[in-house]
Amino acid sequence: MEMLPPLSRTTFRSPAERLLHGRSPARALDGGPQGAGPQAWAELDASVSISTFERYQGWTSSGTVRVGMHWFDRRETADWSTAPHWHDGHGVTWTATPPAAPELALCLCHADPRVREAALGRAAGRPEVLALVLIRCADTEEPVRERARAVLTAELDAAAAAPDLVRTLAPLALLVSPRRYGAWAWELLLERLGSPPADLIVGLAQDADPGMRFAAVRAALAHGLLPADRVADLTADPDARNRLAALRSGELPADRTARLVLTGQTPEVRREALDLALEAGILTPEQLLETAAASQDRVVRRRCEEAARPALETRSTSLPGPLVDSLLAQGRASLRATAVRALRPAGRAGELAAYLADPAARVREAARGELRATGQDPLTHYRALCADSPAPGAVFGLAEAGDASDLPLLRLLARAPDGRVRAAAVSGLRRHGATTPEELLPYLADPHPPAARAARSLVVPYARTRPESWLLGLFAPGRPEPVRVAALLLLELRPLLVRRRIARALTSHRDPAVRGRARKLLQQRLRWDEETGRRAALDLAEGTGTPLDEVVDTEDPAAWSALDIGARSMASYGPEALASRSATALCHWDGRIRERAVAEAAGTPELLPLVVLRCADWAPQVRAAARRVVTGALRDAGEDTLRTLTPMVMHLAKRQQGRWAAEAFEAALREPRYAAVRAQLCTHRDLRTRRAAVRITLEAADSFTALDLARRAAGEPDAVLRDLWTRAALAALAARGSEDAAVDALLASRAGFVRAAGVTALRAAGRAGEASRYLADPSGTVRACARWLLRQDGADARAAYLRLCADSPVPGAVLGLAECGERADSAVLTGLLGHRDGPVRAAALAGLRLLDVPGPGPEALLALLDDPSPAVVREATRSLRPVADRVPTGPLVARTLRDRPAHLRRAALRLLAARGADEGLPALTAALDDPDPAARRIALDLLRGWDWQATARRETFEPRELRTLYQQYYFELDWNEMRRTRLIW
Repeated sequence: MEMLPPLSRTTFRSPAERLLHGRSPARALDGGPQGAGPQAWAELDASVSISTFERYQGWTSSGTVRVGMHWFDRRETADWSTAPHWHDGHGVTWTATPPAAPELALCLCHADPRVREAALGRAAGRPEVLALVLIRCADTEEPVRERARAVLTAELDAAAAAPDLVRTLAPLALLVSPRRYGAWAWELLLERLGSPPADLIVGLAQDADPGMRFAAVRAALAHGLLPADRVADLTADPDARNRLAALRSGELPADRTARLVLTGQTPEVRREALDLALEAGILTPEQLLETAAASQDRVVRRRCEEAARPALETRSTSLPGPLVDSLLAQGRASLRATAVRALRPAGRAGELAAYLADPAARVREAARGELRATGQDPLTHYRALCADSPAPGAVFGLAEAGDASDLPLLRLLARAPDGRVRAAAVSGLRRHGATTPEELLPYLADPHPPAARAARSLVVPYARTRPESWLLGLFAPGRPEPVRVAALLLLELRPLLVRRRIARALTSHRDPAVRGRARKLLQQRLRWDEETGRRAALDLAEGTGTPLDEVVDTEDPAAWSALDIGARSMASYGPEALASRSATALCHWDGRIRERAVAEAAGTPELLPLVVLRCADWAPQVRAAARRVVTGALRDAGEDTLRTLTPMVMHLAKRQQGRWAAEAFEAALREPRYAAVRAQLCTHRDLRTRRAAVRITLEAADSFTALDLARRAAGEPDAVLRDLWTRAALAALAARGSEDAAVDALLASRAGFVRAAGVTALRAAGRAGEASRYLADPSGTVRACARWLLRQDGADARAAYLRLCADSPVPGAVLGLAECGERADSAVLTGLLGHRDGPVRAAALAGLRLLDVPGPGPEALLALLDDPSPAVVREATRSLRPVADRVPTGPLVARTLRDRPAHLRRAALRLLAARGADEGLPALTAALDDPDPAARRIALDLLRGWDWQATARRETFEPRELRTLYQQYYFELDWNEMRRTRLIW
């Protein structure tokens, strides 16, 4: 076997891994400390920090890294779990005391700030790690930073006779100086050197490393070490940081800064140069306008115009002619408008008429204003332009400046050959509101899209007043696509019930867009209650002749019930108004009127739902009359009656007198001649109807195959019907023999109950060996069935779970181990609390509760509240609730602040309420203004259960303070809750 070379010399090993294997910093960095570059030290610091971060956060990981041509387990190449770390009992886990240089270097770069601080206590007199001490002087943690600065100062004082050491550390200090806290080390070294090392700084300004180069450029600019030409060259540097540093240095001449507004290679250079030029006032209004005309930067153009506008309004001299001509040729409308306003002061008022037909409205407005200032009437020019050779801008201008006398000319122009002219004319007609829907129909089909869009906007005011036949006519097969698009937009403006009725006629349209929109409209529903029923009854009682299906959703049983309740609640409105309409008469509070209305509604199919409602009437005479009418409808038109009235019948089935209609319709549905209706009702959108039809259908389950029953069970969204279909499928499998296809259909369901039935059926199908696949199922029922199947074959489910948790744990496997494991398995679950996958950690925490063993203490659980996974936070909250009285209030209150994640704020609120300490009451009331709606709802629910009276008796708060907290909660309640809520002070 060929031996591999020593790991310390292989090119596949990083310097951080070499330190982990005990190599000195000199060998780890492939050179002595004096020869290693500053970038090497910075990269070493970052590499060790990243490698130890998982251990610092309490995570565990495993993986492989490639070394040469072979694959090795990560533990063989770089097992970072063996690196020094912090132990709460005795601090850093040093291998030896004092630590060797590799171990000390690892600790100085560690992700845990406690380890870094402890390592600095042993870094004095260790020159091999002095570079890392310097890096720690810029640490983000203040204790680490202050301790490192003290060590570095002492080391430099001790080596005062060795100036070479300061110069050696200078490049690293310069590299670190741009960091937030990095300037201190650089200033310390400059103090020891006496003057900036110009040759070093200028030389590093050419370094290939971007970070080193930026730090050197920054220092060179601060100390004025670069000539003006070199500073100017930096404005084109590839690094944006260097470009901005050069601009902000103040070393560039004013004219060079002004030129950079146009010639800067990147947007940030151009905009920064403009800021500096405006601040210094080195650009005149003419130069600003020239820059706005020449610049390709949208932000620069806009800001130059904004800066030039005030100066132009206050000055008396005109703009130079060449500049005006240049601005008039610009594509930007605001620049052309500025140039048009400059024509009259420049003595070129004769050119204003040419800009009355400009495509931009602001340019036309500027031209009209300047013409009026010379005493001319722009409308005369517009009429002449539109009569001779109309352009779109001229037509727009005529509509903007004209009056009603110009409407005939606009209508003539709406038939012009040029589509742009037609669009402008139609927009002009819209501006004057002088069109009718019939007149607009040809414009809707205009082949020029702008003209068609203008026509659509004209039709909008008529969308609510035109008859439905007119709107349906827009969807006729001969209509072009633009007309159908316009009709879809107009359909949105009609009331919901009207839209749904029109949509029913469009579900079979040959245009896919029309069909799809119609189906979406049919899915929209109103919420029917007493108030909406009262409004519907009032609309019907007004006598305006409004169709019933425009007032009531005739397909929703709740709408008929709401109409009935709403009509009876309007007794003070007057009996004559409600009795004059058949629909409201059927809902009248006078039984005699209802009885008469039932007899009159016998031949009106649209009123039969209200007649069914009267079958459960409290008056026997009304009830008997209504039942006679319904019996006749079943006899004469059984299929249509069952199809339309079964939802209403099932809606009333639980009323005191509602069973008669339900029993009559169920008996009819059992008849073989209505099998097709029964099949349709099995897929009805109304849940009560669907359940009744399925129950009746399953009475003759022999007509279904086991596969059909299994597929229906797997695809059924309702839990009750899923249970019915599943039990029928299992009965069919037991009676007719197992079918693999039916079992597979059950196992493929998204519902756990159905999958559990499929797992149970595996044994009868001779497929018990597949049970192990479902041991880690997300559903507890499925896992229990899989364990039962394994036990029937003599297998040990616990051993299988232990293997799953050891190899590739998933939440289902972890919970399964807790469900069938022993108390000794708590060690496995405790180990999984550090898993990288959040759901696995959450399942391990839930499993410890299931095993009823001593799990993590309140302190450890409190730390788990900061876990990034919301699932872990939820489980930690559940585990903390029984011991909430042992959790300090302060950390919980801190976790309710707005800067914490929303799921953590919600968990902290629940724990505060479970703890019941008065100190948490301000946090709960403050959460009533939380940006997260769920947190606001939780806080209000928890405050509803708070014992305010006990808090007042304990006198934890001053009365005024408690009253303020109570009022925050009180005014979040609705009116009824306010009346029931009272705090006695």
